[in-house]
Amino acid sequence: MITTLTATTTARIVSELLEHSGAAGASRVLTLVIPTDPGGLEEALCAAHGASLDHPCRVIAVVSPPEDQAAVGPRSRDGHVSADTPGHLDAEIRVGHDAGAGETLVLRPWGEAAKHTDTLVVPFLLPDVPVVVWWPDAAPPVPSEDPLGRLGTTRITNTPARPEPAHDLSALAPISVPGDIDLAWTRITLWRAMVVATLDSALRSGEIEGIVVAGERLNSSVSLMVTWLRLRLNVPVEREDQDGFQGIASITARTAQGDITIARHDHERVTITRPGSPPRVVTMARREPITTLNEELRRLTPDLVYHEVLAAFDQETR
Repeated sequence: MITTLTATTTARIVSELLEHSGAAGASRVLTLVIPTDPGGLEEALCAAHGASLDHPCRVIAVVSPPEDQAAVGPRSRDGHVSADTPGHLDAEIRVGHDAGAGETLVLRPWGEAAKHTDTLVVPFLLPDVPVVVWWPDAAPPVPSEDPLGRLGTTRITNTPARPEPAHDLSALAPISVPGDIDLAWTRITLWRAMVVATLDSALRSGEIEGIVVAGERLNSSVSLMVTWLRLRLNVPVEREDQDGFQGIASITARTAQGDITIARHDHERVTITRPGSPPRVVTMARREPITTLNEELRRLTPDLVYHEVLAAFDQETR
């Protein structure tokens, strides 16, 4: 069920929310704040609602006003608030099948109200549970200093969703602080586990002479994988751009006996090839936004390895 409120107040929203959800907030494990734009709202909420099935939470989406309606024309979803109004707040309260395992607030501030989004959000934060802020697309220049970012104990950015992911990751690297995480790192969790499992014996015996990571050009997950391997292995690690591919295409370890290769077979599987052995296909699905967000909501503590790798990546790109 979706309840729409136009030109409303935070007090009225709280009253309506209590009427719809009662004391259900006591069972929520966190508050998830999502700054987004109208075009990305529903996709972001789909991922958040999916993740909420494992982590019941209150979702608060703060939707920036569309640029083409910021100055002229009616400034509300039902079209009756004049453009010369200094500022006002529209809202939606979504519960039941429209809100995952929790309740969802969609806040649409206009005019002056859009300049103080943190004060709009504070009345709806659940007490005594963590606050997570997730930017599903563009992130602020310094997430930890952003008005909404300051409310969060964890701040999640998503450079893989940007047009130039590696460039955005380079911008985040020097200003990242504990509590910040980017989903480019979360996307390679399974790849890192697969590398460890596949190359463990060759690494312990010192057989590996070098590694090549092939994948999408300017992909931020590929960048982090290359840096992680360089930090953890005392062997040369090269990057090879592969046109027409999304994410990591393959990781190849060169040895005197031949190459050990982990290659993406399709969206669900990878193929592992060793010298003298037939190829072996192993399940390793591509990670979707719901999966990566779910993993970060499970952690909610600073990822020290990520910050170590990000600092090394920052040094490499200077």
